[in-house]
Amino acid sequence: MFKIEQLKIFISLTELGTMTAVANHYQLSVMAVSKKIALLEKEIGQPLFCRTRRSLTLTEFGVGFKDKARQVIAQCDNLSSWVEEENGTINGTVKVLCQAPEMLHETIIPWLADFLKLYPNIKVDLDVKEAIIDLNTDHYDVFWGVSDYLGEHFSNLKRRTLWTCDYGLFASPAYLENNPSINTIDDLNHHTVIGYLHNQPNNIIIYQSASGEPTHKILNNRINTVTGLVELAISGLGIINAASDDLKVKRALKNESLKPILTKHWCTNISTYVYYHQVRGEQAKVRAFIDYFLAQKMNW
Repeated sequence: MFKIEQLKIFISLTELGTMTAVANHYQLSVMAVSKKIALLEKEIGQPLFCRTRRSLTLTEFGVGFKDKARQVIAQCDNLSSWVEEENGTINGTVKVLCQAPEMLHETIIPWLADFLKLYPNIKVDLDVKEAIIDLNTDHYDVFWGVSDYLGEHFSNLKRRTLWTCDYGLFASPAYLENNPSINTIDDLNHHTVIGYLHNQPNNIIIYQSASGEPTHKILNNRINTVTGLVELAISGLGIINAASDDLKVKRALKNESLKPILTKHWCTNISTYVYYHQVRGEQAKVRAFIDYFLAQKMNW
């Protein structure tokens, strides 16, 4: 009968969409992936996919098999985790991807030494990608401090909330003094935004409409960057769209080097998440990492 490895490759193929992407994920050849799927279908006695030259679509049987396969994989992962915990051998490398270095410094780095003492057999790889995350190429266990776009694009991921805050508009006193006054959203048409390079488009701002729904506006801009937005805003180069509880923003507001703009139009209760893989999310090492650092939230 089929093996758990075959089920995981099958699930990955339904999620990633191509055998090439699956082969890259598991560091196999495309031919090897194709053979494993063909063997699985032979052992089951039913086709799982409708194949065309351009796409793979699940058969009716394949849809039902996918649901059952997920359950079996989750049960096996839970059993493996239970055995590891009972034996006191939580080990392995937790690969963590974050979207900003500041996030690592504020929520992980200060407590990492204590975590490693608590779990001496766990290794941690911390990486930063200040661009859109793509599961087809970004092979990590944990995606830390990411907005809801990742879950919208990859619905197979699990997630837990890191924090919730308001998302607002800010500018320096010098910028506000030297440019037209801002009393309404339409007044922003005469202003410049400091763009985040990986936004689509770069010069977009997010705000709350009169009906209370999140919406957006495209502004003029001359600078696009992946870092230093707060510092550039303080220097008077434009408006920024940022989280109200960002440490740099909070310091700038306290010393009045930044001012809030149009606060009634801020997006409220915007959440940031930690995402992890559904089939691997119950691994003891991943659960230990997420549980430990979420427990430090009161210290952030």
